[in-house]
Amino acid sequence: MVHHGELDLLKGQFLASVNHEIRTPLTGILGMTDLLLETPLDGEQQEYVSAARTCATQLMEMLNSILEYSSLSSGQTHMEESEFHLVQTLEIAAADFLQRAQDKGLHYVCRFDDQLPDYVYGDAVRLRQLLRYILSNSLKFTEKGEIELSAHTGAILDDHTMLTVTVRDTGIGIPREKLGLIFHSFRQLENGLARTYDGLGLGLALAEKLVRLMGGGITAVSEPGSGSTFTVRIPVKLPAADGSSEIAAPTASAAAAGESRILVVEDSVIAQRIVGHILGKAGYNVDFADGGTEAIEAAAVSHYGLILMDLQMPGVDGLAATTAIRQLPGYLETPIVALTANYSNEHRQFCQDLGMQGFLAKPVHREELLAAVSHFLK
Repeated sequence: MVHHGELDLLKGQFLASVNHEIRTPLTGILGMTDLLLETPLDGEQQEYVSAARTCATQLMEMLNSILEYSSLSSGQTHMEESEFHLVQTLEIAAADFLQRAQDKGLHYVCRFDDQLPDYVYGDAVRLRQLLRYILSNSLKFTEKGEIELSAHTGAILDDHTMLTVTVRDTGIGIPREKLGLIFHSFRQLENGLARTYDGLGLGLALAEKLVRLMGGGITAVSEPGSGSTFTVRIPVKLPAADGSSEIAAPTASAAAAGESRILVVEDSVIAQRIVGHILGKAGYNVDFADGGTEAIEAAAVSHYGLILMDLQMPGVDGLAATTAIRQLPGYLETPIVALTANYSNEHRQFCQDLGMQGFLAKPVHREELLAAVSHFLK
């Protein structure tokens, strides 16, 4: 007889395995379609490739939602607290939806208060996820007009302030009597075979769970035919009053990041080509290792300013390779960042325990990858 604890463990292992096996080919599809869209295409070809990328993106979003829902429901999600650049984090989250908004003919506006602090303490990854759930919902239900993302902070109390982020759309709106249902899991306002909008009905429920974990709240105001406004309020901690910061502002180009070499450890040739293209086009000097053993050998003969490490590889995996590289001369403090399809909190914790300085989940967005590289090569 399988006990409840064992069942939860088996379920978690199954979801982690399915996640990795699905995310890896999807990462290749998304990356390769991005590369294809950068080549000369006629109108018909561009239409076909764009449609294929949209379908792959929708699959990835559903996968992310299911895994995030499972993690949040089981209480396994923990908020990290590290210093990050607030406006850049907001901009990265917003940038994911710019092209999709333009494709629908929508006016897409971002208004960030000039008084926003440069740096705050919190979980930048979870903040981006939260905004993506809300922005995705607004984009889904808005066929004409505009979507506006705005942010401001309130009064400073000791070393904390309240961050307020608002997403306003001109979409179909929500009947007043159904506003209380929109943050419930798997609830949609349409049911049956005649549904107009696809989806799992998890986006706003996940947003509400994340906001609560952050110690904040989310509200919605809406009228049918007049759009909706979602307001998130989250407490954030501010850096020391002397203006000192643990991190330097990310630079916009590789030139400002210096000439440090990057080692990308990845057993997938497709993933190598995608990451190599992004970093190479930005001007970075990149070498590749096909697995953990080759990564250790490369680090032993050359010094790299940054290592991007896949986790699940044949033979010596990324965690073992990281442990070995840390013992090499000059690599005790070298930034090693996980770049992996292993999305679970358990793997995040493994990476943190090994002293890896960052965690990027595939498929990593171009802006997110370049921002991370720029930060670690400061």
